[in-house]
Amino acid sequence: MLAPQWRTAVLLISLAGFPLADATFQPLGVPFKAPVTVAPGFGAHVLFSNLTTPRGIVFDSLQNLLVVERGFGVTAFTPINTPDGAGGGSGWSRTVVVQNVGLTQGIMVDGKALFVSTAGEVLVYLYDPRTKSINTNIPAYSVVTGIPADGELTTHTLQLEKESGNTVALLVASGPKTNIDETARDPASGRSQIRRFVLPKNVLPTPSPPPPLQWANGQVIAYGIRNPAGFAFLPTSPSMGPSPAKVKSLLVVENGASIDNVTGLTPLFVNDNPADELELVTYSTANSVHVVPKSYGFPDCTTLWNPRADPVGNPQFLDRQRGDQFSLNLEPSRGDSWCQNKANNEPPVLSFQAHSVPLDVKLYQTPLIPAACATAFPVSFNGHAFISFHGSFDRSPPTGYGVVRVPYPIETHDPLGDALGYSFMIQAANLTTCPGSCIRPVGLAFGNDGRLYVSSDSSGELFVIERI
Repeated sequence: MLAPQWRTAVLLISLAGFPLADATFQPLGVPFKAPVTVAPGFGAHVLFSNLTTPRGIVFDSLQNLLVVERGFGVTAFTPINTPDGAGGGSGWSRTVVVQNVGLTQGIMVDGKALFVSTAGEVLVYLYDPRTKSINTNIPAYSVVTGIPADGELTTHTLQLEKESGNTVALLVASGPKTNIDETARDPASGRSQIRRFVLPKNVLPTPSPPPPLQWANGQVIAYGIRNPAGFAFLPTSPSMGPSPAKVKSLLVVENGASIDNVTGLTPLFVNDNPADELELVTYSTANSVHVVPKSYGFPDCTTLWNPRADPVGNPQFLDRQRGDQFSLNLEPSRGDSWCQNKANNEPPVLSFQAHSVPLDVKLYQTPLIPAACATAFPVSFNGHAFISFHGSFDRSPPTGYGVVRVPYPIETHDPLGDALGYSFMIQAANLTTCPGSCIRPVGLAFGNDGRLYVSSDSSGELFVIERI
């Protein structure tokens, strides 16, 4: 049964192979399920409610917002204005693009190529942004197969890599098999890492598609990242720190392991440790198969958030600072000194409050004509990183449940003070009630209008943050 605020509209578009589609409509003004607090000078409002676990989001070439509704498929959202006399008004339409209950989170679109992830592969659909539909005459094909599908985290974030405006490769993330997965030490395990796949010149589905790329043959560009949940390439403009030729720089958000069962650590300590992380991954696109990737420490090493979390039970951390690397002592040879050696463990560029659970990161780029977008983020935010915090499930009091801004250039927070290095743009107003009906942000996407669009999975909401 559709919610009362939804109305049905028929999209009167039909092309060969692209069927007619029914769409549901939600007018503006529907409130958040639970109250939120927004940064001064900004506002937020719901675009659509009652969605099926919305996760990854991306805009297509016509600025339709595509959303992976986990357990359902892919849907497209478009702003529309219906005549007031028809009982409509301003709002958003939701159109079903793909019905596939196996889709998890990863989604990217390149023209008519729609990439989505399942637990064990990456699929490509032939997609038409004009009709917001796939071609039903040509089935999707598997562009990458053999991804480990038996782990705890199988969302498999995707990122397209471009060169001179052309898509050349696909990055695919893989999570651990278990919470603390000792097999992830080995890059060949395929766990807790990012792999790169050079794509064929034509990736569009055809009646005779090319054979899939094998996960085992992908270039490992980083490993030892427990759950590489969100990606954002650093731009190459001189004002934002250019990368050398044939070298890419990628921001990656990682949520740390639960260390409740690690020997020697008290409940008070693990309530506020370890930190979640923002990693900087650099990799070469030249002679890729011969490049040795860096390890980012998982499962042996992690980041200290609060050294004073339990001064009685864990006094060994009192002389350390927030952001320090420490060992979980899974192996006698991999102690604190081993973890503090960058040859073994590349530390994060920024750490976050323990249990925040960052799931996506996007960089803001000012619209080409900022004056034409009154609700766009300010020019002063150009290059800043925005990160979704899904929120804690085992911390008292709860934390996260919002979206934060990290200024560029990224500066390490004051290890002994209250400065975090980031600030909230939006957050659940009453954290003590979370998770409940609180927002739990997952996917982020900036529109051409300079506003930030956000999916919230457990509350089933799609919302936008804008300047007011």
